[in-house]
Amino acid sequence: MRVAKHEHGYTMLETIMYIGLLIVLGSTLASYASAVMRRYKTGRAAQQVLELKKAIIQFTAADEDYSNISILAMDKTASIPLDMRTGNPSVARNALGGIVQIGPAAELKEEVPEADPEDPEEPETPSALTDEQKRMYYMFYIKFNGLPKASCAEILTQGQFYGDGSEMDTLIVNNHMWKYQYSFYDYIQSGLNITQIKTMVPTGVGANAAPSIRLSIDEALAACSDKNNNRIIWIFS
Repeated sequence: MRVAKHEHGYTMLETIMYIGLLIVLGSTLASYASAVMRRYKTGRAAQQVLELKKAIIQFTAADEDYSNISILAMDKTASIPLDMRTGNPSVARNALGGIVQIGPAAELKEEVPEADPEDPEEPETPSALTDEQKRMYYMFYIKFNGLPKASCAEILTQGQFYGDGSEMDTLIVNNHMWKYQYSFYDYIQSGLNITQIKTMVPTGVGANAAPSIRLSIDEALAACSDKNNNRIIWIFS
């Protein structure tokens, strides 16, 4: 018996084509949604730096320096931005998922592997602070870890980390560093692996000649060299 034309179903080839189109459409929408979410998280991470910077200034308003700041100390007074809290009072994360660290500039150190418990080292005897070390307690740092390359570069080129009663003195991105000519920050004692340094110097006289740490797209992309795990350190005075 012949089947009426309108009763014919899809052929196997047509079905495969429709499924293929749905897969392509789904992948495109997923990719778009992922890109939109990344842009949102990147913008939020940049805003978190400013919020945390303001929080640190307010937290230390009655102090002589920044020696008392830490994630734990600020979490106890609910000074850490809400969306940076993790439930662990000693740990904060940025909007992109990376660990956030803060502290006086004098205590900014390169992370080193924990000591072998089977081979403990002799504890160091505390020594008196030098004048240079004392000056670095009048500066503080904010460190964002775990930044994807595109987000790292985008945050760096937004140029919004100025004002609010405290100025950026030094910027460190992985092993790249930008600092002002008369910066008090001494990176050598930190043990940070810095291989490229750019010193910002005045280009003439007057206010318009004052240097500014503002990165170009090319500079930001070169500094954010890792695909998924870059770090930015802002040092404010």
